[in-house]
Amino acid sequence: MVDAGISAHPREPVWPRIELGLVLICLVLFSGGLVQRLIAGEQDADGNIILRLMWLPVYAGVAGLAFTRFQHMARLALRMPVLMALVMLALVSFFWSIDPALSLRRGVAAAATTAFALYLVVRYDGIALLQIIGGVWFALAFVNFAAGLVAPGFAHMHEIHAGAWRGFWFEKNSLGGQMARAAMVLAVLILVDVPRRRLWTGGLVLAGLLVILSTSATALLALLIALGVTAAGAWMQRGPAHAVIVAWIGASLAGALLLILLTAPGLVLGLLGKDPTLTGRTEIWSALQGNIAERPWLGYGYDAFWAPDSVPAHWVRVAVKWEAPSAHHGWLDLCLSLGVVGLVGFTLQFALTAWRAAGNFLSHPFAIFAVGYLAQFLLFTSSESLILASNHMAWIFYVIVAASLAKGLGDGGRGEPRRAPAASGLRIERSDSFTWRGPG
Repeated sequence: MVDAGISAHPREPVWPRIELGLVLICLVLFSGGLVQRLIAGEQDADGNIILRLMWLPVYAGVAGLAFTRFQHMARLALRMPVLMALVMLALVSFFWSIDPALSLRRGVAAAATTAFALYLVVRYDGIALLQIIGGVWFALAFVNFAAGLVAPGFAHMHEIHAGAWRGFWFEKNSLGGQMARAAMVLAVLILVDVPRRRLWTGGLVLAGLLVILSTSATALLALLIALGVTAAGAWMQRGPAHAVIVAWIGASLAGALLLILLTAPGLVLGLLGKDPTLTGRTEIWSALQGNIAERPWLGYGYDAFWAPDSVPAHWVRVAVKWEAPSAHHGWLDLCLSLGVVGLVGFTLQFALTAWRAAGNFLSHPFAIFAVGYLAQFLLFTSSESLILASNHMAWIFYVIVAASLAKGLGDGGRGEPRRAPAASGLRIERSDSFTWRGPG
């Protein structure tokens, strides 16, 4: 029997095992950990020819996997017209890009990244997919924690943010962000995968430790979101009374936080270790207003504005007096890449995905992951360029959430009608080898 879509019976054809192996390799490569830093240095990572060539067989593998599920992927894509239009806009933006070759190359990468996420959704049920991702991220957490202990010269930062852990990633925020996303997956798995609960708990502890050791304030907030949303979801799915109590507490805390942000923003920034300019980010945002006004509708081409030879980016860097690699704001970078058209399109798509996630929050465990991850994604995009990011797991996670919700969760994500509530008021959901009966 196949256990939650992860392992294959010895008598079954060998292809499922090969397929799973390809998926695991792609997940590790898209994570950005382990391989990339062993091949290239931080300064030449983007232009390293070996890394570019490495991605060619990865895209070929994604194309091969997609071919085996093409009809299912096409039907799913039709349920997300806005998201698919954004990917197409990135692909064709080389027509008006200030660096056509770069926009075309990175547009293909973004399309391949999105296609891989769609393939995962049509191949595996929601919870089974979380198990696969959770297993990979548990392994990454273990390897990075071990590297930090035995090879601090390699796994710690030294010149900037001395002592902060970065593991196999280029800098600490990447390690913190990946481990915060891992925590979101692992926390939900602790709820639903009872036979492996100790394993996932160990992974969550490791991921949490790495977030703390990375000293990334944003990642720490994302970790708290993962724990808070998972706990709230588990409690709310116990019944209507519990849902009302948690909703009231959540609304009160959100109101209090908003009041503090409006009346004493400096206090919050101080607790997070940030200065009023958010380490120079607000200066970049101010400098970019004129550039956005020059090309408001379709932008400068996908990922072209911050190219090494970009003239407009050069003058922004002169104005802020440092070599800014990006806007450090996902929504601004999207506007620079694809203009107001892309910005409005993604805003509508995100709102629809959030609406679907909220609508399933009390009835399906995957929706707990969806709500938590969307909150994390919104947090990270306030300081990182993750929207339509090529070769990045943050975007793959987003597409997985959006596509799973568009497909319909139902029983294990198959699109079947949800079961009626049990007598105790708890929702019953089944995902292959285990049954969701609420927490406890």
